Amino acid sequence: MISIPPVLVVLVVVWLVYALLTALRISLALRFLTQDRKAEVAGEGGDGQVTVMQAILSGDPSLGRNLEENLRHHPEAHFLWLIDEDDGVARELAKRLRAEHELRPGRIETLLAPPTPQGRNPKIFKLALGLPRAGALIAVLDDDTVLPPGALARARLALERGDLVTGLPCYRSEGSFFSRLMAAFVNANALVTYLPILFFRRPVTINGMFYLTRKATLERLGGFAAIEERLCDDYELAKLYRNAGLGIVQTTVVHPISTTVRGVVDYLRILRRWMVFANHLFRESIDPLMIGLVVLPALMPLLLVVLAAFVGGGALAATLAGLLAKAAVMAAVRRRAIGSRETVSGILLEVLADLLQPLHAVTALFRPRTLRWRDKSIVVKDGAVRYR
Repeated sequence: MISIPPVLVVLVVVWLVYALLTALRISLALRFLTQDRKAEVAGEGGDGQVTVMQAILSGDPSLGRNLEENLRHHPEAHFLWLIDEDDGVARELAKRLRAEHELRPGRIETLLAPPTPQGRNPKIFKLALGLPRAGALIAVLDDDTVLPPGALARARLALERGDLVTGLPCYRSEGSFFSRLMAAFVNANALVTYLPILFFRRPVTINGMFYLTRKATLERLGGFAAIEERLCDDYELAKLYRNAGLGIVQTTVVHPISTTVRGVVDYLRILRRWMVFANHLFRESIDPLMIGLVVLPALMPLLLVVLAAFVGGGALAATLAGLLAKAAVMAAVRRRAIGSRETVSGILLEVLADLLQPLHAVTALFRPRTLRWRDKSIVVKDGAVRYR
């Protein structure tokens, strides 16, 4: 009688569960993509009533390109750039872009912000200062994010179905090794994290890199000042709307993101910050559905490799081949569903990102109240902000 090692049995079971969860997540994501696009109302959707608010901080080489692309893609929108008063580089960049792209007076407006006070979220502090100057519709857009042509119009139409509209992030795989590794991490997770769970419940959070809402609605909830002392601003804003009984609309508006990651230290800081944010969300909103569709699939790739290593070289090779096949399928799904540019190197980096994800999650459990956010060292307590 052939004796089957218990670790091999566990490996096979984990593989079956992972394969089933992956197939379920992909199928639900594709189904949502199809349904959302059918739900879009046909018609003209101009950008003229939208104020695009951007909290800008210099330092990334792609900043000028990102701002310029948004100006070209949305010629009717009003852009409100919120810049630190001591950020001379950003001020000069804004001055140049205004001279080159201001098609009409007031299309591009710059507001200088004083230093962020103790205990305030730096992004939300700037947005709160700019809110009185915004128009009837407000689009909040990170300075590393680009809205493709027609994105604002699609988001405006989606706003007819709710009160707060958000999109899907897709990182441009370019630049340094660590920039592309971070892109692989986000792109591997965005579609299958944000979308499948929506078939079972309303969105818990939003993608804070881009969202659209009505100014009157936001002001009725207390404006940005209502969440100014909170660190996880995307989750806190979504909670503000949910607690008021208002609707959050997750759309399939895809917006490319360009962030330059200069080295391993920058990469680890960014991933640690994201994981600290995720842990905060999980503490307040975790349930069996989120465990099954989000947490377990994130932990399983590394678990599979560890189990396969105990079984032997053949099992390890087969497991790595299976993870590579999964990454290739995900790349094909993204290319078909959102038109992303996929490469062989990107597929390989996605496998690496999958294996590193549990390690990033673990590191966020150590000193979870301290993190680095751009030029600031922040101590977090109960979701609040304090600078060191």
